[in-house]
Amino acid sequence: MKPLVTIAILLCAATAAAEDNWPRFRGPNADGVAKDNAGLPSTWTNTDNVKWIADVPGWGWACPIVWGDRVFLSTVVGDEDNLTPSKGLYLGEGVREPSKGIHHWMVYCYDLNSGTEVWKHEASTGKPKVPRHPKSTYAAETATTDGERLYVLFGDLGLYCYDLSGKPLWSQKIEPMKTASDYGAAASPVVHDGQVIVVYDNRESSWIASFDAKTGEQRWRERRDETHSWATPLIWQNDIRTEIVVPGRKRNRSYSLDGELLWEFDGRMSNLVIPSPFAAHGMCFIASGYVGDAHRPTFAIKPGAKGDITPEGDFTDSEFIAWYQGTSSSYNPSQIVYGDYLYTLYDRGFLTCHDAKTGEEIYGKQRFNPRGSFTSSPLAYNGRLFLLSEDGLTYVVKAGPKFEIIGTNDLGELCIASPAAVDDNLLIRTASKLYCLTDGAKLDPAIAARMQPRRKASSATDIWSAVIAGNRKEMIRLLDAGTSVNAKQPGSGSTPLNTAALYGKSELAKLLIEKGASVSIANKDGNTALLLASFFAHQELVELLLQKEASTSVKNGRGKTPLDVISAEWSPQLEGIYKSIGRSIGVELDLKRIEQTRPILAKLLRDHSEPEAR
Repeated sequence: MKPLVTIAILLCAATAAAEDNWPRFRGPNADGVAKDNAGLPSTWTNTDNVKWIADVPGWGWACPIVWGDRVFLSTVVGDEDNLTPSKGLYLGEGVREPSKGIHHWMVYCYDLNSGTEVWKHEASTGKPKVPRHPKSTYAAETATTDGERLYVLFGDLGLYCYDLSGKPLWSQKIEPMKTASDYGAAASPVVHDGQVIVVYDNRESSWIASFDAKTGEQRWRERRDETHSWATPLIWQNDIRTEIVVPGRKRNRSYSLDGELLWEFDGRMSNLVIPSPFAAHGMCFIASGYVGDAHRPTFAIKPGAKGDITPEGDFTDSEFIAWYQGTSSSYNPSQIVYGDYLYTLYDRGFLTCHDAKTGEEIYGKQRFNPRGSFTSSPLAYNGRLFLLSEDGLTYVVKAGPKFEIIGTNDLGELCIASPAAVDDNLLIRTASKLYCLTDGAKLDPAIAARMQPRRKASSATDIWSAVIAGNRKEMIRLLDAGTSVNAKQPGSGSTPLNTAALYGKSELAKLLIEKGASVSIANKDGNTALLLASFFAHQELVELLLQKEASTSVKNGRGKTPLDVISAEWSPQLEGIYKSIGRSIGVELDLKRIEQTRPILAKLLRDHSEPEAR
């Protein structure tokens, strides 16, 4: 019995050690909840309650992790200027070409007590082979550690292992693949029981794999029929077994520690699956909330499931789905359960609260003031929620059934990474720095003045937003940065030219056509630029598209040609349809202009109609 007792003691010690550190994305339990500590601050500035600041070169959104008195962070430094990450809700395709110039994939270690750089290592050097999301970087994944070794993932490049003193131990190359919308990789690795788990969902050959933590040798690999998922996997240690939970757009799945599929279900997840799963109250929480989708579900899963648990009827009909909400998930931030409540932070600056055990709504969307956009996931301690905006403004919200903002703390710099908290140390990574905050500390203003300038948050604009706003300069910048002139917007399938036709942006449409935009590409409803320009009676655009030989015989998903969509007689019913569509696209349509222009366009289209369409 002695060996078994010894093993049990060692396992308990390892668990306790992990609980006292911040060894992975969202902390020791992957839930964003830190241990309460009187020294953890509720207020701060760039100098007040600041223990130290370290300048971090390059760009990276990897979150800080901590083991003992060491803080680990990854970043990528480019030798040339490229499109810099920005804030805001971005719904377009990624930068279509890899960043130019030589890049240096770096790993840094800092002393937790002083912020002094302990060691750094250049994991790889070369030119990027894949594009990335305009808000992201080539160091998006958060490292992980088991207290013996550090495991750093650069998702489209490789997995690198170090001892905690910085000595490289092994590496595994990852073959870069084309990702959905050219967003690149982002899921962080996790380590458990001597193996490192990596998920790489892409458009070519998706997989989940296990690597031996000591040697780096691959233990197992399973293919995944997924393309649009970036969530970090969860090692779910429940009362029945330990399993690996991985969300997916097609299927949410759980694997054994040997890679065997344990259970799965079709959750009708949203188009892009980003929030990471976590466990609380004996359940596993899975969510996805792409803002362009009507179904943005949250699931609370009971342990013990086997096989396909997709219910025939409502999701709550499943034995293993404790509760379900169809529109309660956010797009980027992961949710958090603190106490008995599930909080959802929305990218556009709202917070909701549900009963974590039942799914019952406690309060609906509450807006932050001043408004802000959010990517990083919430942190909780000392009875408070800490919600870090992309502007570097942290909202402090009192935990509980009533929405109450206690205060705000401004670091005045772009922030995408999620914070970490260990003992009395709060760690926040900004675009250029790593802050260590603790109650009662005071940074010498002279030290702060010597730091490199802060990188203010600038808004990310996709090409469709630029077209809608009539921002010619921004549209050209995005095209020059690699955005395809015929890029299709996720969800709607609209090209920039389709959008210009919808909103009547004639001058931008001319420029797009000069840049090579196709006049024949349709959106997901089958509407080409000519169909859209005709329906909304943009005469100058219709004339331009006809001049460029846009087809008058093409039919949309409802079987209507451009002539068909403007041939009906004007009526109160048709006027109501235009009003409704105008509200849906955020425009107050000039109905009088449309009514007067429709007959003119009908004649124009008849005169240009192709023989078979006459």
